[in-house]
Amino acid sequence: MIVAKKTAVKPHCVMPTVVMPTVLGALIVGAGVLGAGVAAAAAAPPSVTTGAVTSVTPATAVVTGTVDPRGTATSWQFQYGLASSTTFTNSTALKSAGAGTGDVSVSATLSGLGSGTSYRYRLVATSSAGTTDGTAGVFNTTAPPTALTDAASDVGVGSATLNGIVNPEGSATSWYFEYGTTASYGTKTTARTLPAGPNDTNVSVSLTGLLPSTTYHFRLRASSSAGVAVGVDFAFTTGLPVTINTSSASTVFGGHVTLSGTVTPIAAGKHVTIEYQRYGEPSYTGLAVVTTDAAGNWSYVVQPTVRTAYEATVGGVASSPVVIGTRPAVSIAIGEKGTISTHVAAAISFARHVLQLQRMSQGKWLTWKHVRLNGLGSATFTTSLPKGRTLVRMAIGPFVPGINQAAPGYLAGYSRTAIYVRR
Repeated sequence: MIVAKKTAVKPHCVMPTVVMPTVLGALIVGAGVLGAGVAAAAAAPPSVTTGAVTSVTPATAVVTGTVDPRGTATSWQFQYGLASSTTFTNSTALKSAGAGTGDVSVSATLSGLGSGTSYRYRLVATSSAGTTDGTAGVFNTTAPPTALTDAASDVGVGSATLNGIVNPEGSATSWYFEYGTTASYGTKTTARTLPAGPNDTNVSVSLTGLLPSTTYHFRLRASSSAGVAVGVDFAFTTGLPVTINTSSASTVFGGHVTLSGTVTPIAAGKHVTIEYQRYGEPSYTGLAVVTTDAAGNWSYVVQPTVRTAYEATVGGVASSPVVIGTRPAVSIAIGEKGTISTHVAAAISFARHVLQLQRMSQGKWLTWKHVRLNGLGSATFTTSLPKGRTLVRMAIGPFVPGINQAAPGYLAGYSRTAIYVRR
């Protein structure tokens, strides 16, 4: 039997690796160089500053700002929208700011804006390093002024005051009135200026040297750098050198009415011609000449016999006419045994006309009987009214249905109220 003899193997001795200081330093330096290269590759996004608005009109605005590309090719644009919104709904076209390392001034014109509207805007810049949004700014577009024509006041024979309202809407505004005897005007007042402001301002101009009894048209016009505003057309009629009034618009045949008036300018001893035109006559006829008192007043008593128009004239200029309606004089008399007599008097004959006997019932006049007048315009008759006391009257109604006249030139006529008693 063969026995193998074990042989012990001695292990190799391994020496540790030692790095010399010079080699370690080289490695550390190399690592630092590599880190610097990586940092240089990570460029910063652009810097943006939203600037001011340099020009604003009702529809446009010029916005400004600055962009620093920070060494990377950069594009920019302005974003804008209504100030009442939280988003920017519009933007300008993209433009290049280059790839420099300093502020670049930029600007853009925003168009299509609404007048008198508030907008938000900001400058935005983009490069491969990222996008930067500028701080949002706010601006208001301007608006044309408003011009409202108002009614004229203090209208006299040859003068008037024109009135209106102007709102400058934030811009210095010039305004004036145009006026003339037609809607084409032809004359204007001296232009005046309102300072910039947001409030309505009452404006007025006094005119003199106008023609009497003449209609004038006028309107207000205002303008500013934001636009022009024109008010609507108004009109007024200058007064007359003499006025005429009447103490009553109607009378009964045989009655009296007082005419009166005033001359302008006020003067004593002024001669006023009174003229009249009876119903059916083609023109006016002179009636009387009266003289004004110290207050420029005059008066005259007339007795129209039919519907009559009157006017007063001074210096060839006539007043507006007044018309006095006339009723026929209707009488009523209650006789013995219940007879009723009536008569109609006027400048014309009412012979054969039909009258109405009317009685009061529950506060209303009701027709009880029709009575025809004789050739003298009179009638006597009897009737059977209810027993007791009854209020009655005679009435001569419209000669033509729907027209309030008993005859041409005469209003419907009524007698006094009488008491009829039947036992």
